[in-house]
Amino acid sequence: MNKYEYILIGGGVIGCSIAYRLAKAGHSVALFDSGAAGKASMAAGGMLGAQNEFECENPLMEIALESRDLFPDLRDELFEESGVDIELRKAGLLKVAASEEDRDALAHQYRFLSEKDPTVSWLEPEEIPKIESQLTGHTAGAIYLEKDNQIKAPLLALALLRSAANAGVHVYEHTAVQKLLIKNGQVLGVQTKLGDVCANRVINAAGAWSSSLLSDTGFSLPVIPVKGECVSVKLTEEAPVKTVFAVDGCYIVPKRNNEMLIGATSTPNTFDPSVTAGGIRSLLNRAARLLPVLDTGMIERTWSGVRPQAADHLPVIGAHPFIDGLYICTGHYRNGILLSPATGLLMEKYLSGCSRTAARLAPFSPARFLSQKEAAPV
Repeated sequence: MNKYEYILIGGGVIGCSIAYRLAKAGHSVALFDSGAAGKASMAAGGMLGAQNEFECENPLMEIALESRDLFPDLRDELFEESGVDIELRKAGLLKVAASEEDRDALAHQYRFLSEKDPTVSWLEPEEIPKIESQLTGHTAGAIYLEKDNQIKAPLLALALLRSAANAGVHVYEHTAVQKLLIKNGQVLGVQTKLGDVCANRVINAAGAWSSSLLSDTGFSLPVIPVKGECVSVKLTEEAPVKTVFAVDGCYIVPKRNNEMLIGATSTPNTFDPSVTAGGIRSLLNRAARLLPVLDTGMIERTWSGVRPQAADHLPVIGAHPFIDGLYICTGHYRNGILLSPATGLLMEKYLSGCSRTAARLAPFSPARFLSQKEAAPV
């Protein structure tokens, strides 16, 4: 097999976005995935909740807003490159306080967001059905985020994968990386069932599986798997168009053909893909309280996905603290879809040596998890 400049481990939207941008910049790139590329990403709801996710100052917010705003151009670019329409829908998002207990938290978030963006608006319960007619007025208020739109996650995963391959990335699906090849503190490549594959640089973008690949590198990455269960309901009556996100974490994302995608439960520290009756019942009960028309629909399918969550709930992006040529890009948790465009662009600039990009990514460096003893110079 060939020697590459870059090897990407993980074929989700993050790995494919990075591989695509590196290949477009003229680099030779190989991408390895243990299964079908994009499987974990395909389970996502596709929300672009750059404002929905933030209630106070956060080093990730600026990048999230930039990434959200990249999607219209990315849609056109990926369609030209791959022929896949990612189904960008510009109807906005309603974040709802389902009960009086949630109202104070939502009002606090509104004050924070509206100071930064005057298009963010507060809705009293009686005003909500005027914005989304199918949504109940029996709530404690809502925020309308007109810029937080959505795409169809499986189509984004497919479009990025095809675009990466068309840009020259060598994609190896169902080919797990068994081991990192490291000598004298320098990464040399990876070991797979196809043999050893050499590269100058290796990027671990394996999502919830990233930590296990680093076990022999002297660095313990605190990223855990969090399983989320989802269900889709097909409506026969008029369907809503806006995404609905409850303060308690339940969301409803309208797709084409009257399909309502409802998610997601949250079960940490498991890769078990099973979908439980209790999980789906909880989602349906919470969703139907907000959108009663769901009770008239038919369940189409249920599924689960595993999201990578870092200990401090921020992504992990940057160089391995001890191994030259090894990089980590994981921990995007439930914002992988949203952050995928910016992550690809930022990683390409970072790897090219851009000092400004390195400064922007500094808050997400893997080295932040080192103890004082480990971080101290020898």
